[in-house]
Order: sequence, then C-alpha cells, then structure tokens
Amino acid sequence: MGDHNTAGEVALVRAVRALDQDDFDSLPDRLERIWDTLSGYSGGNFHAAEEMLVRWLLKNMTGTTENAERVRRFPRTWDILGAVFSLIPLFSLAKSLADRRFVPILQQTLKDIASPQDGTQPAKEANSDTDMADEPAPQSPANPRKRKRPSSGFDLATRRQPGACLETAEAVFDAVTTLLARCEMLSVDKPTMQRMGAEHVKSLFSSAASEAMDILAPWLTVCGLALDRPSVSGETIGNQSSWLSTFSALWDLHIQSAGDASEVATHLSGTALKLLGKLMGIPRQTALSVDTVVRDRWTRDLRRFLMRNLILPARAAFLTRDSREVIEVTVAMASASAQISFPVLFDLASRIPVEFGGKTSKKDYETWIQAVFDAILHACKNVNRQNAQSAVRTIMDMAAEKNIALSAASLRTLCQDYALRSGAETHDWSLLLSLIKLNPDVFLVSEEGKQLLDKVLEKTRDADSFSPEEFERAARFIVLLADGYAQARELSTFVHLWLKHLAPAKAKRPLQPLWAQRELADTVARLIQSSLNTNQLVDLLDWLASQAQPAEALARIHVIEAISNGVSLEEYVDIANMKAFDVAFAEKYSKKESAPIAACRWTVAAKTIARGTLDEANRVWGQIRSDVKNVLKKGAVERQDTFAAFRCCVAAWLANHPGGENEEDAAKLVCGFVERLEKEEKEEKEKEEEEEGMKVDSVEGKRDSIPASILALVTAHGREDGNTGPATCVARLLLDRESNVNNQKLMDSLLETMISLVDTSKSGKTGNATKIAIQFLLDTPIETLSRPQREAIMKALVAHLPEESDKVKTIGPEYWRPVLSLMVKLMSRPTFYEGMNFSHLNAIGRCLLEEYKRSNRLSREGLTDDASRNEDLFQLFYQLAVLTIRQMANANIEEREKVYLRGASSLLQSPCQGSEVIARLILLQAFLTGVQEPAVKKLEEEDVSLAQIRKTLVQTASPVIMTKKKHTKELLTLLTALTAVSTLDREAVREAFSGAVPSLLETSDNLLGNGMQAGWEVRMFLANYFPEALVSPLKATKAAAPEKLEGGDGEKAEASLAGPTLGKLSLLRYVDAVVRGADETQKLEYLRELLLEEEGQGALGRLLVIYRLIQHLKGTGPSQDQSCFDLSQAHTLLCKRLLPSLPRPSHLALLFKSIHLILDQNPTCMTQWNIDHTLSTVACTAVHANATHTAYPHLCRLVEMVLKRHRKRLDGHFHNLLAALGGLLKLLLTKPPPAEEENIAGTDGAKDLWEKHARLFARLLTLVCEPTVASVTRSSGPGTVIATTTHTHEGDDGEEGNNNASGANAVMLGPLDSEKDRARRYAGQYMYTVVMQYIRLQLDTSAKRRVITHRVREALESGMYSVLDVTTQDGLRILNDGLDGSGRVVFKELYKRYQRFGKWSGV
Repeated sequence: MGDHNTAGEVALVRAVRALDQDDFDSLPDRLERIWDTLSGYSGGNFHAAEEMLVRWLLKNMTGTTENAERVRRFPRTWDILGAVFSLIPLFSLAKSLADRRFVPILQQTLKDIASPQDGTQPAKEANSDTDMADEPAPQSPANPRKRKRPSSGFDLATRRQPGACLETAEAVFDAVTTLLARCEMLSVDKPTMQRMGAEHVKSLFSSAASEAMDILAPWLTVCGLALDRPSVSGETIGNQSSWLSTFSALWDLHIQSAGDASEVATHLSGTALKLLGKLMGIPRQTALSVDTVVRDRWTRDLRRFLMRNLILPARAAFLTRDSREVIEVTVAMASASAQISFPVLFDLASRIPVEFGGKTSKKDYETWIQAVFDAILHACKNVNRQNAQSAVRTIMDMAAEKNIALSAASLRTLCQDYALRSGAETHDWSLLLSLIKLNPDVFLVSEEGKQLLDKVLEKTRDADSFSPEEFERAARFIVLLADGYAQARELSTFVHLWLKHLAPAKAKRPLQPLWAQRELADTVARLIQSSLNTNQLVDLLDWLASQAQPAEALARIHVIEAISNGVSLEEYVDIANMKAFDVAFAEKYSKKESAPIAACRWTVAAKTIARGTLDEANRVWGQIRSDVKNVLKKGAVERQDTFAAFRCCVAAWLANHPGGENEEDAAKLVCGFVERLEKEEKEEKEKEEEEEGMKVDSVEGKRDSIPASILALVTAHGREDGNTGPATCVARLLLDRESNVNNQKLMDSLLETMISLVDTSKSGKTGNATKIAIQFLLDTPIETLSRPQREAIMKALVAHLPEESDKVKTIGPEYWRPVLSLMVKLMSRPTFYEGMNFSHLNAIGRCLLEEYKRSNRLSREGLTDDASRNEDLFQLFYQLAVLTIRQMANANIEEREKVYLRGASSLLQSPCQGSEVIARLILLQAFLTGVQEPAVKKLEEEDVSLAQIRKTLVQTASPVIMTKKKHTKELLTLLTALTAVSTLDREAVREAFSGAVPSLLETSDNLLGNGMQAGWEVRMFLANYFPEALVSPLKATKAAAPEKLEGGDGEKAEASLAGPTLGKLSLLRYVDAVVRGADETQKLEYLRELLLEEEGQGALGRLLVIYRLIQHLKGTGPSQDQSCFDLSQAHTLLCKRLLPSLPRPSHLALLFKSIHLILDQNPTCMTQWNIDHTLSTVACTAVHANATHTAYPHLCRLVEMVLKRHRKRLDGHFHNLLAALGGLLKLLLTKPPPAEEENIAGTDGAKDLWEKHARLFARLLTLVCEPTVASVTRSSGPGTVIATTTHTHEGDDGEEGNNNASGANAVMLGPLDSEKDRARRYAGQYMYTVVMQYIRLQLDTSAKRRVITHRVREALESGMYSVLDVTTQDGLRILNDGLDGSGRVVFKELYKRYQRFGKWSGV
C-alpha cells in the first residue's frame, strides 16, 4: 500500500509540473491526467504537489481575461480542487486559499454561471491552430477508465450555455461542500493544529452579510436554474440534495449583525420565495427537473433558512419596535413573481407556532399575521391584475384551511377589490368561498358587509350563466352562509333571505336552483333546534304564514319542509308540528303544482302525522285524504310527488292503532297503490325499490301475504341481470321488520317461494335466483324455519353436489361461503333430510379442495389474492361436519344413524389420494369430535371403532408432519394435520410425532422469517406437546402483532388486534400453551424478560403477552430478596413505560389494564412504593402535554382501585392522592374531549363523553369522602395500629411492616372506633384543596376558553358536595382565605347550591 501511495505521489508531482509545459488550449488534457492520477491517490507523506496544484489553479482562475474565465467555468478544475481539499492539511490549505484569494474567485465563478447565455454553439474553424490532424477522437480517450471531455468543452461560448453552467455549478458546489465538511467533522480530540486550520478556513467566509451575498445570491439563482432546466432523458445532476444545506452553512459563517434580516430581504427573498413556491407547488403543482427526494430536501432546507433568517427576525422587529421594514422590503423584492412569492411569504409567516398559555402570544400572532397580510395587499395594487388575483386567491385558500384570524375590514377590502370585480361577467366564487369559510362576519356584521353580501347574492339569480365549477362553489357559499348566520344566532334572518332569493321572479316559474339545492335545506334543518328557541321558531312560522305573494308561496312550502325536517325534540314538536302543516297547506293543493313543491307538501304532512298525536293525525288526514287519493289513483308513478304522497299515506296508516278511525281507509289506499304498481309493471329505479321495500315491510305485519309487486322485487329482478343487490336489499328490509317475522303465515308463504327459487339442477347453482334465495334464507332467523323447511332446503342444496364419479368443477368462493354458512345454520338444529349420506360431506370437501387449488394457482400468477381468504371455507366445512356427525352419533342410535355411521367409518378408513388429504383430515377430526360419549359403546357394537379411526388419523397425518422438507404450497395441509391430531391424547401425539420436532422447529423459523402466521401455528403445536423443544418461547412474540390497527383508542385497538403476523386469539392461545406447565418462578422469569426488552417492533403484541401472563400469576407477597423478581418490580417497570413520553393509545390501554390487574388481583404483592408510584404516574400522565381523554377512564380506574383495595396505604401519603386528583381535574377541564378537538364542540357525542368523564371523577371524590366499609377495614382488627408500609424500591432498604408509625401515620383504634368515620375525618383535613383547584380552574384563562356545560358541572358538583360534607369549619375558612375575590364569589354560589341540594338534612 505504501509503494502504491509513493507511486501516486510521484505521478502527481509530474502531472502538476507538466501544467505549464504546453499551450493553454490543451489544458483540459493535462487536467484530465491529473484527475486520473487523483482518482486512485489517497494522499502521501508530503503535500507540496497538492498545494502547488491549488495555487496554480487559483492563479489561473484569477482575473477578467477569457482564459481565466475558461478555467473558472471548466468543471474539471473544480473537481480537482474538491479532491485536493480533502488531501491537504487544513492549516496549509487555509494559507493557500487566503494567499490566492479563493473567496473572490468563488464569487466571480458563481456570478458567471448564474447568468447563462442562450444561443447556438459557434462552429469550429477548420484552420484553427488548436485542431491537430492527429488529434484523438473524443470517443477514444487516452485513459480508458474515464471519458475524456472533448476539447470543445473548453470553449468559452460552449461553457456559457445553460447546461454547461449547471455542470460547472455541480462541480463548484461539490468542492465547497467538501471543504466545509472537512471543517465540521473535526472533534475536540483532534490535534490543535487541525482545529486551528479549520477555523482559518471558516474565517475565509467570515464577512459582513452584504459581502456574503456575492456568494449566496448567485448560488440561489443557480438552484433556480437547475429547477427550471428542461428535463432530458438520462441526464441528471448528482448530489443536488446538499446544495441548499451548503448554502445555509455558508450563511452561518458570516459575521452576524442586526441588519442581517434586511440584507436577506434585499438580496435573497425574491429568488428564495419564488424557488420555494415552485418546490411547494404554489399556486399549482408543475413538473420539476429534480426528483422527489431532492425536492423534499430543498423545501425543508430553504423553508428553515427563511424562517430563521427572515421571518423570525422580521416578527421580532415588528413586535418589539413596530418595525415593518423587513416585511415591506421582502414584499417589494417578491413583487416580480407575486403569484408565487406572496402566498409563500404568507405561509411562512403563518407557520410561526403560537405559545399556548402566554397572555399575549395569541394576540401577538394575530397582529403579526395581519401586518404581513396588509403588506401583501398593499403591494398587490402595484402588481399585474392577473398575478395579484392568483396570489390573493391562493393566500385566502391557505388562511381558510388554517383558520387564520384576519380582520374583517381587510377582508372586506379584499372582497371588494378582487372577488366582486366591477365589469366582470361573474364573481370570483373561489375567493368568496374562502372568505365565508374564514370569517362569515365579513358579510354579516357591518353595513358595508351587508352591501357586499347583497352584491354577491344578486349574481345568484343568474345561475344559468355559471360554469359547473362556479355553480358548485356558489352553492357551497350559500350553505356556509347559513352556518354563519346560525353562529351569529341570526338563523331567522337567513330564512328571510332564503325565501327572498329562492322565490322565482314570476309566478309559475321554477325556484332559483342555487337556493333550492338539497344540501341547503338539510343544513337549515340541522341548525333549527340548535340556533332557535321555541319562541323564535313560532315567530318565524308566523312570518312565513304572512308571505302571501304568489311567487313566494311556492318558495315558502320549500322552506317549511326544511323546518319540518329539522324538528325532532318534544318541546319543538309541540309548538311547531301543526303550525308548519297549516302554513304548508294554507293554499289549496293544485294538480298543476310542480312535482318538487307538491312533494314538499306531502313530506310536511307525513312528518306532521308521524310526530303528532292521534287527534292531530286524524285532523291532518281528514284535510288531505281526497287529494292523496287522487294522486295515488291518477298521478304518474315515476313522479316525485306521487311517491311522496304514498309515503304520507303509509305514515297515516302507521299512525292509527289497529281498528282506529282511519286505519282501514289508509290501508285501502296503500294496498290499492301497490296493486296499481303491479298492474302497470313499472320498472322502478334502484333507489325507489329500496324505499318502497322500506315502507311496505312496515305494512306486511297487517297482512297475511306479500303483494305480488313486492314479491317480484325480491324474485324476478335478480333473474333478469347479474345485479342481485336491489333484490337482496328489499328482502332484508322485509326481514328487519319484527311484525313480518312474527307473522307465521306470511313467513311460510315467503319461505316456500324462496325454497322454490333454489334451482336443484347442477347448472342452476350459479343462477341469480338461487343466489337471492340462499342469501334470503341465510338472513332468516333460525327460529322461523321449521324442521320440514330446513330439510327441504338441505335437500335442494345437496342436489348441487357432484357424484363420486363426476369431475369436480370450480364455482368460486362467492358461492360456497353463503352455502356453507346456510348449511351450518340449518344443521345446528335437528335436520334429517331425505337421502342424508356421509358422502355428501366428502363431496363438499372435494369441491373446496378444487377451489383452493384454483385460488393458489391464480395467486401465483398474480391474478388474484383469494388464496388466503378461501381458508375460512375449510373452517365452515369442519363446523358443518361436526354438527352433522353429532346429530347422527347421539345417544339414540337407530337404523338410520347406523347406516350413516357405518358408511362414514368405511369412507374414512378407505385409501385417500394425496390431493384429498386436507378434506380427509378434517372429516377424521370432525368424526372424533362429533361422536358423543354415550354413543361410543353402541358404535362398537356396529363395528365402528373409534380406536381404528384414531389410528387412521395418525396414519394419514404422519406423512405430512414427519416430512423433513416442507414446502410452502403444502402449508395448509400441514396446519390441517397439526389441528386434526390435537383431538388425540397428549401421550399418543408425543409418541407418534416426536421425530418431527426438529423439522417442525425449522419450518416454524422459516415461516416466521417470512412474516407468515402459519409459523406461529406450528410453534403453538410444539408448545402444547413438546414444550421442552422451545427456548425462551415468549421472547419470540415481540413481532407477534401489527402496530397499525383499525381502532383509534386502546379498547378498540385491543379488540381488533389482528394482522398478517399473529392475531389476538392465536397469541393468547400460544401464551396459555407455553405457561400451562410452568411454575410460578418460571412465569415470573418470562415476565421479567418481556418487561426488560427495549421498545420496538411488535410492542403491542408484547404488551398483550404481558397482560396474559399477569392473569396466570398468583403472587404470594413481595420478595424479601431484592435480587428476586416479583410482581412488585413488574408493577414498577410497567409504570415506567408510561413516561416520559406517552405511548400510542392502543399501547396505553394495555399498560393501564396490566397495572390495574396487578393492583386488583395481587394486592398482597404491592408495597407502599407501588401505591405511591401508581398515584404519581397517574398525576404525571394526566398533566402530560400529549394527554387526551382517551386515557381518562383508565386513569380513573387506577385511582379507584387504589381507593378500594389499598385505602390503608394512603395514611401519611395523602399528598400523592391529591396530586393524582388534581391532575385528573385539570385534564378534565382544560383539555377537550376528542370530538371538540375537531372544532365540533356542540356535538352530542363530545358532550356525552365529557359528562361521562366528569361522573368518573365525581365517583372518585365520593369514594374518598364516603369510603366503603370493606375498603377501610381490610387487615385491621381491635387494637390494630394503622401504619404506612414502606418499601424502598430497586436496591434501597425497606420493610413492609414498619411498626414505628407516629403522628398522622399511626392512629390507635379501639374496638368501638369506626374505621369509616376515621377515614372520613382524615380525608376532610386535605380534600378542600380539590374544591379550591376546581374553582381556580373555572377562572383560569385556559378554562374560560371552553365553557363548562351544565351537565358536566352538575356531574362534578355531586362529588364536590361529598368533599364539603367532610370538610370542617376550619377547612372551609382556609379554603375561603386561599381564594381571590373572584374565587370567593364562585365558592359562595357553590356553597349555596350545596346547602340547598347537596347537604344531607337528616330527613
């Protein structure tokens, strides 16, 4: 190696000396020779040649001559410099770079390449003195290892082309990156000379910010050129991802000053913002010439640079000195590309995080954002109109998405200048939509805003001229406007506005389409009860009744329908139900009414009848009966209003009790309309079919037969095309009605029809009618099916099975899954169909095997992935076989059963082909499982020997299990064999298959290595029968469960634990098998190994194993030997996993449940340390920054368990309980439930969750102040000393029963003392602090932002009353003195309510 370096050093010296030996035009060849030498040279003992090379190159790059520019622009020059930078000691390198003025050369080079010149390359003259007759061709380089650059690459005109400039930039940037990397890689243990050299190199770039811009500004420009260059196939620029990080590193070396932000704004902001906008895809994503990795890296680096050196300093100057200089300069420099740069600037300004908790942080943030926004709006006045429009639209989209608070005045100005363009044909609806999303008050509060709204809404009358996109945005604008009026508690005003603009210009014209949209009506219906009280609703209905203009009358019915749909609460129904009907039917119904308006009338009537009293329903029916009758008899079936009238008639029928006044009348109309449908044979749309089924199924409870038209929907429709969805839907709707199912006569008629639909021919099993019938029978409750019906169905289904001699044809799992499910359902009840034979089960097995082979084949070809999904068919097949055999092998064996079982025994013991092993193993297992004990002796009398069947099972399974090399395609066979032999005795399995253990272990490891669940199934078999073969069996479960689960919270996550590696049930069965034969010490060792493992992949599965292990443990008390692991130490390790960073919700749930289980199941194993640690963990978790209401129930359960099972341990340690209660109360009041985090604080789900958690906390307070007798009398008797037990954990000395108790920690109790009273008095000394914190939290700023609802306050105060019950007068005085003036007012009101409602009076 040394000889090689010496030779390279000599070659380098020669090559450097040859630099001056020829003319300048041949310099590229000499540089290539040097590059070839450096490519295999790692440095020598001396560095003179390298230093001389650096000095020579820098010397020839200095100056303004063309030759100097040619050297500067030549990429190989910088490649060589970059290579030499890593070879010369830094101290010498710094001197050479300073002497030869490296930084000015770098500045000039960047300035040159930042201004490429477009144009064609000039042709070479034939008589040029640089062209030699014997010049080697470019394709034949002297050095075969590297491509030689053609001499034209050194031509100045060529080097000024954009592509050549980027080649030079690549080499320059790589060289500078190499230089800076050498300076940054030095650690403090390096020699002093090297560290000094690194500082000297850095000092070369240590200049004022204005001078640094000579490097940084062109650097950034070159990055923009690289981003915009045309993409050429196969042409890439290497190492681009580090360009902007090197750019930031160069800036960090400059001499910092107070004016740095202004320099950045002046020289860099325009280029940087435009570049960042292109990277972010603003205003729209365009194709870039860099790959995704480079784009993401540049975006991150450039955003970080601008935030640190422009945005944050500008914000600081604005907030401290009210200086807008930096922002104004930035906006001015960015105006050239306003459509890109302005949105980027606004995005960066809005990304500054808000420091929650500070009194002025939110106000400062809003003031800062407003200043940036105003500066941008001011600059937009001097920008091209189209660019300004694009910039403003993008900025408002960002503001609406982030919900940024901007002043209404500035938004109105923006709306006037850009959204409502004077002279334009239409408004900018995209901008208007963003405005209404951001702040509806722009249009609602001031007079100017209302004028803007009038201008906006005036355009909605000309909706026909809108494009589809504009129509959709305008419709959405109106819906959000309704929400805005509701937030302002002015929904009545919006209804007035709605009626005004909904009404057509002239009578008999259609309603305005933008205002007649269904989404708007649904929105108003949703807002009615939450935005209006009953008095306001009555006033609104009265106002609607007074609008009697002909054009408004039609619009009024549409509005009334929306109001009627939104009324559901009893108090609103009482005052608005009949009033809405009266307004809707104030004008007489006319046949000439449009279908939508008439449909609204009938909808209002249907709602009124359904919600009203019987008298009100009869009154409504009497008023509309004649009109409904005419519509149902003469109206076109396909019309919207005809079906609405039919629904109204059905509602009238349902509203009457059997034998009611109008019951028969409404029933005749309904049935008459159904018969009309049948006669006219109209083909209804799918939606109408579903709705018709929904209504008729509620009617059939009053009839004894299905109307032919409805029956046709269930049967005939499926035969005409392949779509069975509508028929299945209607059938299920019929079955969902309990009255239909309970009508035996009706169900018998329907079932007979369905059974007849099953085509018993071999080709009929795939027919649509058969599919519909099977699905209907599968949905039918088993109690409804009589034994003859079950037997008829089974007879029809087995007719589809192939004979023994027939070739099996594949049908598909979509047939077998419902068929097998139906068979299992039928055979769960006594069902002995005609021709019942064991060969039917064998035929089903053959069919399933053929389906499985087909699925595997298609899966290997990549055509489908059904192979794994077909495995559940075999599970259904096993259930069917067990149920069938169990019926035939019961205690009462007659001739029919004898024939069946003899045939089964004969078939099971017959030779089996290799391809049918799976089905045979399943049938053998099912036979041994299904034969009941009383029938064993009778079977032996019939020559049916179970011992022989077991022997056959072993003989069939042995070749599969004993095979040393097990292939993946035979995996199902192996798993089936392992499952089948589990029906044998343990000793029989060990004796028969002990030789297969090594191969099974190898197979298990291979499968687990590929992430396949089958590996765990094999390992589970070994754990059950050969546990000694497994080493550390539970450590292998660390990858047992997937980290991505369906459920969001812990409860759902645990319940849905299933994935490609190991499902929850399989995992629990595996753990049970492993610990079945282990003693207590071994189980504790397993637990210790799992708890000491680092967090990583499969953490959720490991936690589930830990939880299961704890269930198996029966602790006897804490170990006196600190080196022995016990449940006390396990509890500590589990608590440590919760902090300092909270695990994900699914992990959190299992951790809490494990800790809770130890505290509950093994109280004698817990020491005082464990109880204190539990309470401190609850307190720290509750106040954690990432704590949410997901964990709240678990935290409350832990505290509740301590209070119930370990109350004695709180004596002398009550401060820990107070900390836990304080943390829980703070989490409850200052952090929202999950639904409120999505800004839907008014939803019932969020309020219910909040109230539920409040009740949990109140229950804790009640347990503290009103303890149960059992919790305070455990382990105590006459004369017992109540002492705190101390146990110092993890190495500290401690003793469980410390009798040296004194003071508050020990109280001598006599035989007549009440433990409960003593506990109440003890709690009364401290619990007043919880009331004090409750009051302070209500007054706290963070709590004020979230108003505590009445239900939450009511739930909490029941617990506070318990605290006041046990608080002494001295405690109340201390509480009052500890509060400020506002707190005393709140406490006074609380105490008044306590005296009225909470204090026990003795009555």
